[in-house]
Amino acid sequence: MKNFKLSVLLFALVALLSFSSQAQTFKRGDKILNAGVGLLYLGAYANAEFAIEDNIGIGPMVGYTYYNAGVLSGYSGDYSYGQFRVGARGAYHLGDVLNLRDNSVDPYVAVGAGLLFDRNNYTYNTSTGNVTYGTRTGIFINPRAGARFPLGNNLSGFAEVGWGGSWVTAGISLGL
Repeated sequence: MKNFKLSVLLFALVALLSFSSQAQTFKRGDKILNAGVGLLYLGAYANAEFAIEDNIGIGPMVGYTYYNAGVLSGYSGDYSYGQFRVGARGAYHLGDVLNLRDNSVDPYVAVGAGLLFDRNNYTYNTSTGNVTYGTRTGIFINPRAGARFPLGNNLSGFAEVGWGGSWVTAGISLGL
């Protein structure tokens, strides 16, 4: 619940910045490479975004998240999991909709979808050190909201909040 509250707070901050700042424009033909890290769960994330129309981008994505819960209450062992995602992502950039014109922030909403490879580990604290693994492959959908903030000519920072992987992700965007 604490992570959910933090996510809502960060989403509100991104939304506030979106309405109070001016936007970078995302126009047809633009290309962006994003690389970031998960801030609430350890992870790494990368995607490419190609503007197919003004304000609309699509591209491939990949991500990995690791979480270690440590000793679980009421159990005699440690629990952790790792999730690897590969898929595609689409984004809609909100600068024109919000009538923002300058180059100080580029707010957007995005959704990714693809394959999820999940591995759960539970280690029993017994003299034999038994380990139970659970694996699965499934489909994921990751709705996100975020913003890019310019740092230089073709370099920006970004922050995102949303479901899937880490609830909060931050990193660097490189314009090509």
